[in-house]
Amino acid sequence: MKKLLLLLLAAGSLASCKKTFQYSPNEVRLDENDKDLNARNIRKIAELPRKDTFRFIVMGDSQRHYEDTEDFVHAANGLNDIAFVVLAGDISDFGLNREFQWIARSLKGLKMPFIGVIGNHDMLANGRLIYSQMFGPENFIFEYSGNQFICLNTNSYEVGHDGSLPDLPWLERQLSNHDLYKNAFVISHVPPFDREFDQTKTAEYSRIVSATGKVRVSIHGHQHRYSVSRPYPNGPEYLVVGSMARRSFGLVTVTGTGYRIEEKTF
Repeated sequence: MKKLLLLLLAAGSLASCKKTFQYSPNEVRLDENDKDLNARNIRKIAELPRKDTFRFIVMGDSQRHYEDTEDFVHAANGLNDIAFVVLAGDISDFGLNREFQWIARSLKGLKMPFIGVIGNHDMLANGRLIYSQMFGPENFIFEYSGNQFICLNTNSYEVGHDGSLPDLPWLERQLSNHDLYKNAFVISHVPPFDREFDQTKTAEYSRIVSATGKVRVSIHGHQHRYSVSRPYPNGPEYLVVGSMARRSFGLVTVTGTGYRIEEKTF
């Protein structure tokens, strides 16, 4: 009887260990409530009241900056009338399961829906697979109050500039529906004027986002410093948001077909 009791205790301990311990830093093991976060939050955005004037936040590179990200969440929650938050890539630093989980845990503290875009560091190790399970497709769109948000993978360097990233035909197809929207915002991690973007595709990217006249801002992270510029003739403005280590984020206010960009610090 004593031996049977010891065996049952050992079995229970092993079952518990499966949930507690990580066998390898490169493993892919997510809880059900950490899966398909973008799809879940896009549904929440679709349920928001439609407004002609609204505000959204763009935060940059959270990689390794866990305390700063927690402080960002508190700062964002202290603002009124924010529709949603977008993290413009580099959720993780080394593409590790735990890194994604730690940041997701912080972002779940936001009072508003959040969206995660894939960054170049999120493609390291098994990060690309983890991102696909936790957040979903690398290229995706969502809509709010007659505005189109197009998110895509521009991390060309991580695939050796093999021509596969960014998928510009996909981007052009999404913008072909521009008559359905008042404005479009294109969001990715690496901006087209960065050396890690496939420079053979820069001119085409600029042409596509300029062609319809509906893209108001091309939004990015990666460079870890805040900037707003208009680098290409007849094109939209380009917003690059700072990393969480810089303790700042971008606040975009949309009114009709107009917009305003501000840098906020915390």
